[in-house]
Amino acid sequence: MFPTLRSLPHPTALTPYLSDRYGVEFTGCTLLRSLVNDVYELTTADSRYVLKLYRYGGRQPDEIRWETGLSAHLATNGLPTPAVHPLPDGDPVGLLEAPEGPRPFVLQELVAGTKPPYQEELYREFGVLVARFHEIADSYVSPFPRRPPDLSHQLDELGPHLAPAQENLLRDLTATVRNNVAQYSLTTAIRHGDVTLDNLMVVGNDLILYDFDLAAVDYRAADFTGVASTPYWPAFRAGYSTRRPISGDDEAAIPYLDVVERISNLHFHLVDKPLIRGAESRGEGWADRELTALEQAAERFL
Repeated sequence: MFPTLRSLPHPTALTPYLSDRYGVEFTGCTLLRSLVNDVYELTTADSRYVLKLYRYGGRQPDEIRWETGLSAHLATNGLPTPAVHPLPDGDPVGLLEAPEGPRPFVLQELVAGTKPPYQEELYREFGVLVARFHEIADSYVSPFPRRPPDLSHQLDELGPHLAPAQENLLRDLTATVRNNVAQYSLTTAIRHGDVTLDNLMVVGNDLILYDFDLAAVDYRAADFTGVASTPYWPAFRAGYSTRRPISGDDEAAIPYLDVVERISNLHFHLVDKPLIRGAESRGEGWADRELTALEQAAERFL
């Protein structure tokens, strides 16, 4: 068989396949999104589910078991998350034999909610929710591994896609960031990895936090970088602080950790996404935006 970078299973083929695997009579399957992972909606006579089909060569099955275990731990301790529907043998993770190789998948209940508007009070409640996530995650213990982000590897892969001056700037900036972060006593614990309103859903009177693709043990203050760059940071911080303090060192390190997050975003737009969407996706403007922000950071820190 000719090597395949990425396949896209047909929804009509997935319906009977998953019905057989789960022992559930699925009546329909629709592709919702295809980017890093493929996401499908599955229906039965009275229920709706979401299937996340992970890309080949990404997260390994045990890493995904760490992720589903975290989700279950959060729900058990009072933080609602989409419930995982395990296979009949109890395993939350299945494998689909795709042309490129085995691809893990997870089936979850579909959360029917609405996307919240950008409002100051919402960000205050969001801060409370993230604080609850952090305090419950502190007690999570798993027998499964989970890889943290690897900045050095990302920089190496970015090199061929940058002008020499840009690559040198990023390496100098990274070294400076590491030296500055080293002076702080930072909280290292499970972080969500993508604290944005994109991963927030309103269901009745509840806010539901989901999508733990990037969760891992890392500097926890990195969870604040996205919100800290918005006008809503004071409201978010106030809400968070009603449940947990943010240490002075953690807050002082946010600008440096923002550089790390932006390098990771740049890697996605220059290295990962073109494998999915094609090289022309590099011209969509996202990479340019991150490069501009990193150049501005270099002016402040170098």
